Amino acid sequence: MSSPMMHFPLSDHRASHVPSLDRTDTVSEFTTMESFNAQHHAQAQIMQSLVDGLLIEGMLDDLGAVWQDASEVDDRVARLPVFQAHGGQPSRWFWSWPQGRHQRVVMLLQPGIAQVWEKVPRTPVIVVDDESGEWASLDPVAFMRRVFGAMAEGDDQALGQGQQVFLEALADSLWQAERSVEHRVATRDLLRRDTAEHFAIMEQWASLLDRPFHPTAKAKQGLSEDEYRAYMAEFDAPITLRWVAMARDRVMTGAGVDEACPAPMAWLVGDEDRQALEREMSSRDLARTHIAIPVHPWQHEHALPHWLEAAFAAGDCVSLETVTAPWLATSSLRSLAPTMASPHYLKLPMAIHSLGASRYLPAVKMFNGDLSARLLHQAREKDAWLAEGLYLCDEGKWWAYMPEEATLFDEAPRHLSAMVRSYPRALLEDPNVRLVPMATLGTPLPGGEHHVFDDWLAQRGMTAGPDAIRVLLGELSDTFFDINLRMFRLGMLAEVHGQNAVLVFREGRCEGLLLRDHDSLRINVARLERHGMQDPCYCIKPGHANTLYHDSLEALLFWLQTLAIQVNLRAIIETLAEHYALPVRDLWREVAARLAARIEAIPFDDHDREMLKEALFERTQWPYKRLITPIIERAGGPGSMPFGTSSTCNPFIRAGLPDVAMPAEALSEA
Repeated sequence: MSSPMMHFPLSDHRASHVPSLDRTDTVSEFTTMESFNAQHHAQAQIMQSLVDGLLIEGMLDDLGAVWQDASEVDDRVARLPVFQAHGGQPSRWFWSWPQGRHQRVVMLLQPGIAQVWEKVPRTPVIVVDDESGEWASLDPVAFMRRVFGAMAEGDDQALGQGQQVFLEALADSLWQAERSVEHRVATRDLLRRDTAEHFAIMEQWASLLDRPFHPTAKAKQGLSEDEYRAYMAEFDAPITLRWVAMARDRVMTGAGVDEACPAPMAWLVGDEDRQALEREMSSRDLARTHIAIPVHPWQHEHALPHWLEAAFAAGDCVSLETVTAPWLATSSLRSLAPTMASPHYLKLPMAIHSLGASRYLPAVKMFNGDLSARLLHQAREKDAWLAEGLYLCDEGKWWAYMPEEATLFDEAPRHLSAMVRSYPRALLEDPNVRLVPMATLGTPLPGGEHHVFDDWLAQRGMTAGPDAIRVLLGELSDTFFDINLRMFRLGMLAEVHGQNAVLVFREGRCEGLLLRDHDSLRINVARLERHGMQDPCYCIKPGHANTLYHDSLEALLFWLQTLAIQVNLRAIIETLAEHYALPVRDLWREVAARLAARIEAIPFDDHDREMLKEALFERTQWPYKRLITPIIERAGGPGSMPFGTSSTCNPFIRAGLPDVAMPAEALSEA
């Protein structure tokens, strides 16, 4: 090695000859809640996601940064308290980015498993003055401004619109995440709570992080601080519904709405509230001509006056004075849980901006969801295992404002709609059942005082330790992969990120998977037809990106690799490793072994089985769903979550690599 300082490429698609790391360093540094610093926690969490995302998307490759081996770095940096406890391993490298004549930005990186390089957890990104020796931590916004070339606050001349959009979302994520972690979710005595109450707490817990590995996931842009506390699930604040009467000849309805039960109020309110709504509708001569649907109070105040002013002026839509019993937010914000005993939940549009998209609720999405639900029910008929382990929410009861002259793709109508999401009553009413969004398992509590696995271990009479955690993670993986692979074999795959996929536990054993949000079921028509199903004929906007139809099973596999494994299961693996002080590599190996076993056990034909083995276990590169650059490229505007792809390393191969020194050929390639 000729020099301790060298330029080194950071993005995964260019750096492939680096060792995997056995991350026993993920032991959590637990803090008492009395000394807990919410701002520090929020900044550290978001900085980790930001840096890791920039690394994997190649956004730090061309900055002119210098790499230094941890054993050869400047002592003034290596001995800083923030690095001293973390920098002693030979596989760790200091990344140093010159800033003018005397300053540099420094952070500590290590080889990862789900990506080639990652920031060492719980270490800061700092700016160092080489003349004075002084240094300071950078928050995510300050660091990102430097990446974008805007060194000083207010120095926005060099920023493009997309860069400004991203910085605004990042800033909102920071203050909103801080408010969330300041508030403690009530996780004590979970096993003593009934099924519905336990489920509500799981949703609050999941909301603390929202989406893992996404630096702007917490940003709910459009909410004031008071509104954020009033409408986010973790604050457990009751939300009183507003109602709007829509002209009956301007309403589109779902597959589950019929003459026997045409009105939302039949599913959503008690007798007293129903009578109050009926009295007001009658007194205002609306009972025969209009139908009442619920509206989120934020949407009623902020969005409807803007988007549907003409409809209200014409009398097609009429605001009602009656308000009804409170509901509770869930982890998806616009989905609400009842405070009374009921299996009927509610999904409403909110014109806030989150994950780079406006959270409206268009009729076309719900229409496609009806088509997807039909396929999912057919899948349960085709496979006896799916009939036993796959549970589905009923999402066919929906109402959407649809003027005569409007199309399914118009902006304004999608701001006034409602869906009743009915959970299987048999699950909610069974005291031995626990419904756990997978996002909850991948969301560490601030302070690290509890994990759902703690309760699972207690139910099973098991002592926390490496073997027990691997057993439980393995059982979870068996259920998760079995259901998803059986659906995949039939030509379909649901959007199983942690928010949509809900695990069904019965008496401490994972026995099934409950799916919600059916509108994003991905399919391969040829495979559906082979199994006696047909093209659902999804309604897709002409010229719009299509993510529902896929030409082959291998193309469909993208969603299992990205949302299911790289996002959902990775978050669970890393959270378990931190909470129980386990090597993260061992948990990846357990998941890989369970996946390989399910591929062998499920009746795939030989061609499909070999394709799965090759794509999942033999290729060094996996596809990756980009998070940061698509938001910047879109630069705001309407549409669903921005979408882009690249590649990264295969985590199963990385988890199997031995610890070795940095190969010389990797350095020479740089």
